[in-house]
Amino acid sequence: MSTSPREPVDYAGDGTPVRLQPDYEALRTIELRDAGEGTLIERIVDGVIGAVGAGCILSMTMLVFCNALSRYLFSNSFIWADEIIVSLMPWLAMSGVYLSIRRRDMIRIDYFVEKLPPRPRRALIVGSQFISAAAFAFLAIGGFQYLTMFGGDTTLYLDLPTGWFTSALLIGAGLVFAAFVIEGVRDARKEA
Repeated sequence: MSTSPREPVDYAGDGTPVRLQPDYEALRTIELRDAGEGTLIERIVDGVIGAVGAGCILSMTMLVFCNALSRYLFSNSFIWADEIIVSLMPWLAMSGVYLSIRRRDMIRIDYFVEKLPPRPRRALIVGSQFISAAAFAFLAIGGFQYLTMFGGDTTLYLDLPTGWFTSALLIGAGLVFAAFVIEGVRDARKEA
């Protein structure tokens, strides 16, 4: 019996050597978009949305850390910090959804779509993007209605207008709608 360990990826179950080759054709089908692509306006909007998302996650992390540190060192917590953290979550979520669409990082299962011929595949992809755009247009309408009804309310501890935070439903859904439409139009114009 040999004492040298075998690499599990180098051998099949019966001990015969296996060559692992990347599937270059499958790798070419991944269509991630670089952050630097698009028109100048698109890059500016993407950068602003990225900064909003980064600002939200940094603010939330700092508030959680400082609040936990204060709780354990001084036996005092800041309840208003939790209020801000919860209020920033819609902005973080909508900026993340927008950027994942723009960078083509949305989770999707393409198994059956890839089995279709090029024209039906493109029609299905473009159609799904416009259906997604319609869903986010509906969310934007609901966000507008929510904002008009409750946007003037204030937060419990800091007395800030909740409209600052719930406007993420309207603004974010509108931007996501636009992102799906832009991607749908681009995919419709691609050659098969």
